[in-house]
Amino acid sequence: MLVPYVVQQQAPKQLSQILNREVVLSDVAINPFTLAVSLDNFAIKEADGTPFVGFHQLSFEYQFWRSIFNWGYSVTNIELNTPYAHIKRVISDEPLRFNFSDIIEHLANNNGTEAKDEDDAASAIPHFLFTDLAIVDANLNLIDEVTQGEVTYPSIQLNIAAFDSNTPLSTQLSNEPSSKVNRYDIEFVGRHGGLMQLKGQVQLTPFNVVGDISLQNIHLPQFWTFIADEFQVKLDKGLLDFSTDYQFGFENQHLQATLNNGELDLKQLNVSHQQASIVALDSFAFKGINFDLANKSVVVDTLTTNNLTLNAHLDKTGVDLVPLFMPKQMQKKHAQPPKDEPAPQLATTPSAQTQPWHATLSQIKISDYKVNLKEQLLGDENLWKIGDISLSTGPVDAALTSPIEYQLALNVNQQGTLTSQGAVDPATQKIDSQITMANLALTQFQPYLSLYLNINLEDGLFSTQGQLQADASTNVTYQGALQVKQLLIKDTIKQQPLLKWQTLDINQLTFDKAANQLSIDQVTLSQPFSRILIAEDRSTNFQELMVQRPDTKPASKPEVNSDSAPLALSINNIAFNDGSTFFADNSLTPNFAASIEHLSGNIANLSSSSEQPASVDILGKIDRYAPVSLKGQINPLLAQPFLDLALSFKHVELTSVNPYSGTYAGYYIDKGLLSLDLNYQLENNQLVGDNHLVVDQLQLGKPSDSSLATSLPITLAIALLQDRHGVIDLGLQVSGDLDEPSFSFGSIIATAFTNVITKAVTAPFSLLAGLLGSDDELDKVPFNAGESKLPAASQKLLDNLAKGLESRPMLTLSAKGAVDEIADSQALMTQALQQKLAKIAGIEVNTLPANLTPSTYPTSGILSDALKRLYQDELQLSATDVKSQILAEYGEKPLTEDELATRWHIALYNYCHAAQTLSDDALGVLAQQRALSVKTYLVDSANIGAERVFVLDSRVDVDASANQALLTLSAN
Repeated sequence: MLVPYVVQQQAPKQLSQILNREVVLSDVAINPFTLAVSLDNFAIKEADGTPFVGFHQLSFEYQFWRSIFNWGYSVTNIELNTPYAHIKRVISDEPLRFNFSDIIEHLANNNGTEAKDEDDAASAIPHFLFTDLAIVDANLNLIDEVTQGEVTYPSIQLNIAAFDSNTPLSTQLSNEPSSKVNRYDIEFVGRHGGLMQLKGQVQLTPFNVVGDISLQNIHLPQFWTFIADEFQVKLDKGLLDFSTDYQFGFENQHLQATLNNGELDLKQLNVSHQQASIVALDSFAFKGINFDLANKSVVVDTLTTNNLTLNAHLDKTGVDLVPLFMPKQMQKKHAQPPKDEPAPQLATTPSAQTQPWHATLSQIKISDYKVNLKEQLLGDENLWKIGDISLSTGPVDAALTSPIEYQLALNVNQQGTLTSQGAVDPATQKIDSQITMANLALTQFQPYLSLYLNINLEDGLFSTQGQLQADASTNVTYQGALQVKQLLIKDTIKQQPLLKWQTLDINQLTFDKAANQLSIDQVTLSQPFSRILIAEDRSTNFQELMVQRPDTKPASKPEVNSDSAPLALSINNIAFNDGSTFFADNSLTPNFAASIEHLSGNIANLSSSSEQPASVDILGKIDRYAPVSLKGQINPLLAQPFLDLALSFKHVELTSVNPYSGTYAGYYIDKGLLSLDLNYQLENNQLVGDNHLVVDQLQLGKPSDSSLATSLPITLAIALLQDRHGVIDLGLQVSGDLDEPSFSFGSIIATAFTNVITKAVTAPFSLLAGLLGSDDELDKVPFNAGESKLPAASQKLLDNLAKGLESRPMLTLSAKGAVDEIADSQALMTQALQQKLAKIAGIEVNTLPANLTPSTYPTSGILSDALKRLYQDELQLSATDVKSQILAEYGEKPLTEDELATRWHIALYNYCHAAQTLSDDALGVLAQQRALSVKTYLVDSANIGAERVFVLDSRVDVDASANQALLTLSAN
């Protein structure tokens, strides 16, 4: 027929002129009897001839008689087959320039000179009827050439059984099953497998749509590419699920929109920076989403989220997550200095008739959250792992008109748990909470203490239970109980235990920040221990605990601020049970030192706000039966602390110090009793002592022949001081210059012995090395990466260690292997690769070239052939393709044959090396072999008895400190 031919010939030409684009139409067919029309292979092309939009076929039937009877346009069997559209944002000087912008501009220019008379009244939508409308296999491709982002929906389906532009929505929603008028069904399938479905009904006059939408497994990284350049982080993974019932339309010319029963779930999310995960999240879901535009209401039933892992770094500049997640444009604005601009004028609010939005979240449930925080505020980096975080709340109103009830639980580095429940009032900025902290390991805070105190906090568990109330001002109160268990503190200067106890229990404390007051009822100490040393200059060992920094100026006396009062502290009673202490006074001549056990007693009525001192009454024993007592008055909480104490020791057996006198005095003690009465007063921060020492019936035994004995004439000194009754009675007034005999008995049994014993306990290998005259770290045996064979240097180290073990026959040694995860894994992978290459080449591994590396790998011969074969076997890829890729990368820059061969073999070697996999226990086996190598050498080569060397299990909880073996000493 003539009409199809004319349409086929003229339509593309006319459209090409209108659009200023090439338009093609391959075929037009019209059945004059059924009025069936089909258009084949229609396309509008880009300026360069590539496809823009088009379709494979459009077919439909125009129903002439039905159009007459219904006073409208009736079309049936409408099928649009494989339509497509390629929408691009192109690179241009304009921020928003698309591949269709030229069409819009061309149409605007052509229509700009044509005057049109528009009717003021809106023209009515013509009556049209569709039946059996379908869009089949549509393809939508969205590309952003600026950001290199791309989203593709390769399969889009649309089905409408019947559509009538005049049918109201109320009729469409009748309960009759046969009523399918204006129902639509749209399905989008993403390139990455995501599915989006929309179903519902639509009415045109007035416009109204009801239906439901479902998004399943929408691949989020494809959308991230559009904004990736604006962020430092990368969205590696993430899926989105969303479903809701919706209604959208106009009523009385007002937009109406509602969502009901909505659910939104972000899942399998992973955000990284520099190939390291920053945020990993299993699920973040809103359920029961209800939205009403007319009533300005948003109601969500629950927010449920679980299994978050957050990795952050904190230093003096703040948390690194802030700049990482801040758009780069915002960072530039923050970096620019603020401009002097007039303050913006706030728009006056309309009358109270404007209805505010109301948003409510009924419940929040957070579970299995983990935060890994690398903190570097004070120098060294410390890792805090806050895990097992769970949080649940009651209703949360966006207007914050009522308190939010909550329950929180978490652990700190798996070394302490915190639980809290209560209510937070954001409007008044108040919190009322029950807090329970259980078994928080205090050793975690050692890095911070080391900056200021010369102590090692080696053990201790902190717990508290109480009620916390606070607000945004200075009002903070806490009422509760507190416990510290298993405390052990050592000083780093003397290397000795400084303070420890089994339990410290505070039954009730009340802290009030506004009143600047802390009140404690009862403090109970179980098995406390302290070490108190008074030096010759009357300073104490506690004064040595402060770290002296080179850049720290001498502290000046602080100025007293009359407006700031010190904390008012009061303690009703401090009780001691089964305590002990080590006391030494080197300001006496002779000196005194003793260990006191079975301490019990109390300190009552201690207060910083009272001039009345607290009473002290403590009893104990030396060697289980020699009594010791400490009585008097103290008030250490005043600005000028006060002390008036009497310390008494009676009838202490001197034979108990035989190990010390035999080693350092050169004689054993066969007999003797010691009694000592000390009275100390602390005035103006200076200790003043009035002391009385009695040694009764001191009798020296045989010489000890100790090489460490003092050269002082001990026998002569005793003969000079002892009276005819066998008593040495010295009354000493220690109040200034000490003009007394130079003999110092107490120092023999105190300072040197204490230092050696402490060093033996805390650093046995250092003691051994010192005895051998070596500076080696004998507790660490280095190994080469990936090997368990002892290097020569390590053999020499073990030889030195063996000499120390021979001189200490009661010592036993334990060895545990360790690995460097990266270095050892790489070395084991290299070994595995070389074994495979040697096997393929038919040679022994030990015949491979020494120091075989990717850059030195032979480019010809059997090893070259073996590498190509291994690449093809393990990676299932062609080795020649790698060579072609290298040639393609260099393009016009020619490579010589040698350069090409070298780069080819480097690439093949690296690909094969990366493909090597290690068994889960490979590093554990290597660690165990290293421990066995240590024992084998000590037993077989150094002649140490096998019963004195133990191999610890190194395969469970593999130590990843370094490629070495770690040694520990024990007593047999």
